[in-house]
Amino acid sequence: MACKPPVAQAAWPQGSLFPVDRQYGRQGRNWCQMAALLTYYCHIWSNFCHFPMSHLRLAQCVKWVLRHVIRKPGRAFTGMERDVMERDMFCDRHIISAKDRARLKDFQRDEDGGMIIFALFIFVLILMAGGMAIDFMRFETTRTKLQGTLDRAVLAAADMEQPLPPAEVVADYFAKAGMSAYLVGEPVVDEGLNYRRVSARAEASMAMMFADMMNVFTDPFSPGVRAITTPASGTAEERVTNVEVSLVLDVSGSMNSNNRFNNMQDAAAEFIDLIMANNGLPAEGLISMSIIAYSSVVNLGEEVAAQYNIDTLHEYSNCILLPDEVFDYPGLPMDGYGFAQTPYTQVSHFEQWYDYSYGETLYEPICFSGEENSVIVHSTSTTDLKAMVDGLDAYGNTAIDLGMKWATAFLDPSSRDLVTGLVAPGDAPAVVAGRPMDYGLSDNLKVIVLMTDGQNTTEYDIAEPYKTGMSPIWFDRDNAWEAIGDVSRNDISIKVDDNDTPSDYTDDTFYWLDQPYWNRIHDYPQGYPEYKTDGPSGVSAGPGQGVEYPGDVRNASWQDIYAFWSRSRISNVFLNEPYSRGYISYSEYVGPTRADYAVVNGSQADDRLSDICQQARDENIVVYTVAFEAPYGGQVALQDCASSPSHYFAASGTDLAEKFATIASDIRSLKLTQ
Repeated sequence: MACKPPVAQAAWPQGSLFPVDRQYGRQGRNWCQMAALLTYYCHIWSNFCHFPMSHLRLAQCVKWVLRHVIRKPGRAFTGMERDVMERDMFCDRHIISAKDRARLKDFQRDEDGGMIIFALFIFVLILMAGGMAIDFMRFETTRTKLQGTLDRAVLAAADMEQPLPPAEVVADYFAKAGMSAYLVGEPVVDEGLNYRRVSARAEASMAMMFADMMNVFTDPFSPGVRAITTPASGTAEERVTNVEVSLVLDVSGSMNSNNRFNNMQDAAAEFIDLIMANNGLPAEGLISMSIIAYSSVVNLGEEVAAQYNIDTLHEYSNCILLPDEVFDYPGLPMDGYGFAQTPYTQVSHFEQWYDYSYGETLYEPICFSGEENSVIVHSTSTTDLKAMVDGLDAYGNTAIDLGMKWATAFLDPSSRDLVTGLVAPGDAPAVVAGRPMDYGLSDNLKVIVLMTDGQNTTEYDIAEPYKTGMSPIWFDRDNAWEAIGDVSRNDISIKVDDNDTPSDYTDDTFYWLDQPYWNRIHDYPQGYPEYKTDGPSGVSAGPGQGVEYPGDVRNASWQDIYAFWSRSRISNVFLNEPYSRGYISYSEYVGPTRADYAVVNGSQADDRLSDICQQARDENIVVYTVAFEAPYGGQVALQDCASSPSHYFAASGTDLAEKFATIASDIRSLKLTQ
């Protein structure tokens, strides 16, 4: 039976291979198959190398292999092998001339060129390796360009300030890069009022020039690798939801130097514009800001103070003392501190630094009066925030620890009831109900921006008995609406002696100011002769505002007195005359002047600041600090407080606005998520 070549018979030369098969049987068939395979490979190399072989050349190739490769040295050809060699197996004897047969015999005897076949194989392998390197280099170049284009496209599309539809932005980027054909489907867009996320895929099918050459050796009958796919994907997200910012501004007296206060106001206003820029559509109400202005105290304002459990001593201002223990946790319980929920103590309303305050209001009370410099909590109104900054005033000592504590408290979830209480009467926008958000939410960002131009100094208050006690000063007013600061001296009485019988009012002694000597000493205050019979049975005029008696007479508390006169003037205005005439002692005379004391000194405040900064960082609150022409002590304290060294900034002059702008940009940074 004749052997069959491994490909179509028409592609093979017909010759004397079949007679060999008939003559030599199975052994002949094995030789026939081997010769056919050798011929096939010779045919492949001839086509690959682009020099066609005639049937004669193919036969010469096979015979050369039989002679020089297969036959072992020193072994003669068998009869069958010799017959194959002699009978020109691929060409009938009648088509080969005698001259060609002579050449064939010369070729059979020629042993030159034994390394040609091996060299051809090595050459092809080198060609394949170099070609595949080129293919993979083209692949990586295409992939890098595709991924870069995709990243830029999704970043631009995810920008919440981008007015064009995200899918259109992605398509435009690919069109500009000449890669539109590679974009797979439509970009996936997920967006809401507070965020936008854009995902897209692309892939390019790149034709391979050399990668399919390996199939010649592994599987010569398959088509090989014709192309390879270059994949790329990307997702970008901008999320501005639930951003809660506490801006803490130093309004101590040193800010009035070197134009620092004006520079701070300008920088803060610009910061507010940058942070709140996206608080219109589509992200209205998603960024809320609190502003805390601090000197040696923080004025809560009437609305915020009303939400806390405070032992109210007066109604002139709304600052409270904070004990050391509340700096060991980020929040500030509204019901009071400690296990017993002790009420917070109100700071006295008094003048600390100026001696000429006299009359209806103090010049610079230690706690700002009314709503002056009062905090603003979780506002979404750029107008209200900037108006608050524009209305600030600067004086007093520096208590960075108090500013930082209130900033952290307004971001702590324990203040949620505070915000709810402000929303109900309209003191806060309804959109911030439910804030501050819980810690650890993936879409919640809490930020504190703390600035100072100084360092922690002393925090003062009034000591007992002057803090809560009643004064010996009585005012005979013209009407119930007349402020005690407007009452003339000759309508003021000083209780100089109760003769150690508090329950017996008939033997009390009052010194009437600015009276002739015969009219100075009485057993009742001016305007209230019923005192001798009725005693001090009046009605409280309100916390810290003394007691009201018939005839619009008021016995003022010490808080009343400190709210209208500076400490030194209290002695001069009220007590100097009775003291100089021997009706009161020296200690009674100078006591009100020396009643102030240091609640917290600078070193203690530094420790408290460090504690509350650590609490904020532990809750992943991002803390930025800005030392604005601050001394060394302030710089060290703010470096310790910041979330990292890169969150600390030193500024001077108008450079403060640039630092605030950098912080604002950092807060609103766009992040690539994949």
